[in-house]
Amino acid sequence: MGSRLLKQLQEWHEQDEYQKIVDAIKAIPKEKWDYDMISHLARAYNNLEKYQDAITLLQSIRTQGLSDPLWHFRMGYAYYYLDEIPLAMEEFEQVLKDNPDDQDAKLFFTWCQQEMEQQQYQPELYTEEEMETVEEHISNYFGSYEHVFHELISPDIHVDICIIPPTPNQDYYKLVTLGMGAHQMNVPIELAEKKLERAELMICLPPDWEIQNSDEKWYWPLRWLKILARLPGEQDTWLGWGHTVPNGGPFAENTQLSGIMLLNPGAFPPEASCCVLPNGDEINFYQVIPLYEEEMQFKIEHSADELLEEFTGEQLEYVHLNRPNLHGDNEEKTLLLSPEELQPLLENWEGPDLCFASDRITVEGYEVGYCYRIVPDDEQLDSGWYFLAGDETEEYLTNQQYMNRYDLNTICNYDPDIIPLLNSAYGSAFYRDENGIFQKCIEITN
Repeated sequence: MGSRLLKQLQEWHEQDEYQKIVDAIKAIPKEKWDYDMISHLARAYNNLEKYQDAITLLQSIRTQGLSDPLWHFRMGYAYYYLDEIPLAMEEFEQVLKDNPDDQDAKLFFTWCQQEMEQQQYQPELYTEEEMETVEEHISNYFGSYEHVFHELISPDIHVDICIIPPTPNQDYYKLVTLGMGAHQMNVPIELAEKKLERAELMICLPPDWEIQNSDEKWYWPLRWLKILARLPGEQDTWLGWGHTVPNGGPFAENTQLSGIMLLNPGAFPPEASCCVLPNGDEINFYQVIPLYEEEMQFKIEHSADELLEEFTGEQLEYVHLNRPNLHGDNEEKTLLLSPEELQPLLENWEGPDLCFASDRITVEGYEVGYCYRIVPDDEQLDSGWYFLAGDETEEYLTNQQYMNRYDLNTICNYDPDIIPLLNSAYGSAFYRDENGIFQKCIEITN
């Protein structure tokens, strides 16, 4: 948005000329509206008491807005005056996470608390005995936890999130909901005997995930656990194995993943999927698996089972933000480095230029953890080098879409540490030790 228009909109806002803001922006073709313009229009609608119009506009820029405290404030403002107090309170709570000194947000948050006390919201809760049983189940099958994200606002159910840290055997975070199962979902009558009415959710995240960071690129898994936990109660429906839920766009700026599918927790014992309560009810545990839009569509047109056949076990174990899209165009695979970012690091290299590298390096951003050189079929073009992160499974390596041919200089840009190794003889192999230093290992042959 141009600075002149921005200045004019701000002047009208200060003069309470809200309709002029609406008229000016609506005179501009919609395809030219940007984030700031839509935000100003939503604010004007709020001030004109057209709260639902404001929410509709703000939802259209949700992906960008989730990291913007002003977006949350304007959503909260609209919800508050529509008497959607719990939703408003969540938005003002998010504003205060990002900006604890925002006095307006504090005031609205206090008003929301007072409204909720007056309306006497009574969330559905586990009994003390049920809570002890579920907590013990989580500890026994998913791991011990000391840290819990406690929920401040609980209008319907009280959803805490247990944070289970990485361990040597399972080097990733496990986030497990605690409280969703207090609500009995509206399961179709034909499934009544299967005891699917109650559930809890989990998601597994890489060990370098910034769990405490409120930026949306780190926070969206927690947000989605809460969204999904409340969805059955809000929409009088149910969630179970194989169900998918779209986000309507990428979860955050650093990934194209845009929807979820629910599965049984695959990397855990079968018993982890079900917790039997003292009264005989069952709490079903489902793992949240993020999907690309094309994968979601394939699942809808075919089945969850058919989609699952295409995943490797590792891809289902924990979230990979930039894993290959199983139903995208492989030629449009998004590499972390663009051609413009590549530097000429091998100006004195006189050998063949081609090599092979795993998507774990070029798409997901892992450093080279293992590499080896074999005699290639074409020694004039192919260097014979293969570069891996070192944790690829045999199943992963046999899938040709995950191993691609690159210019050797390209892979050196991803990990310059490999440059001193390049003149090693055919049959050489190296691994990166715990100090990050490459060590020579076994001699290999074709």
